[in-house]
Order: sequence, then structure tokens, then C-alpha cells
Amino acid sequence: MDKQLKNKAIKFRWQDYVQVKDRINFLSENHEWEYSIETEYQFIEPKTWVVKAKLTIWNCVYNWLAQEIEWTSFINKTSALENAETSAVGRACAMAWIWVIDSIASVDEINKATNRKWEFTDNEYKKLEEVKDNYKNWQEAIDSISKKYEISEPMKTKILSLYK
Repeated sequence: MDKQLKNKAIKFRWQDYVQVKDRINFLSENHEWEYSIETEYQFIEPKTWVVKAKLTIWNCVYNWLAQEIEWTSFINKTSALENAETSAVGRACAMAWIWVIDSIASVDEINKATNRKWEFTDNEYKKLEEVKDNYKNWQEAIDSISKKYEISEPMKTKILSLYK
């Protein structure tokens, strides 16, 4: 790992990570007139922002998409679009292998994956009621669902209520 890169890296969970701001700074210092970044965004109901970032260095083009859902985190309450744009630009930089150390996954992606909580919408709850007979009891339902998702205590209570 080069010394400049090592100095910019932050430790996040088990890996070294270079933030998007530092990747863009690297581009402007080392490719001043040779690169461009363009973003496009789209709002999808209900509450989802999708951003496409296009990074061009010389004649090479690197694209990536990112999405954020409003109100799903403290930052996304007010800045879901900006968060999605930063993620998309960071991933486009990673696709160009700009200051990637341990992983292409962003800090935000790692956080989302490790902190995922599954909360049912009304429609999902109705679907669970429809399939509840597939499970012998509430513990079997929770065990099956928790193989894929972390289940919050309120959700366990909802599942339990289906088997009373």
C-alpha cells in the first residue's frame, strides 16, 4: 500500500477504507484536466432516490448506481439524495480502482449490511399471516426469517401474535 494511501485510510470495522472525499481529491490532484464526474438522479415512490454516477478518466468510463431510502437513517432523514450521490461517485471511483484497499464496498454499504433490521410493512405482515401455517410455531418462523434478517423485538412480538 503506498504511503499516501495509507495515510488517508480510516479503519472501519475490520478493513481500511479511503473516503470518497479523498478519492475525488486524488482525481483533482493527479488528473486535473483528464477526468469528469456526472450524476443523474431519479426519485422513485415511496421515498427512494436512485443516482447514477459516471466517472470518465481519459477515454475510460466507469458507471455505478446507488440508492437511498428517505428516513431509514439519521442522515437520510434530510440528505438521502446527497448520500446516494456520494455512494454512487465513490463506487464509480472504486470501479476505476482509485484508492481501493480491502474492498469495493463503501462504509455505508457495510453498515447497512451489518445493521439491517427487518420491519414489516402492512402488506408484508399480511403475507406473513398467509404463510404462517408453513411454520409449526412462532419460534420456527423467527428462526427461518432470522437466517436472512436481524429481527427486532417489536417484529418478534408481531410474529408471536400470529400464533396465539
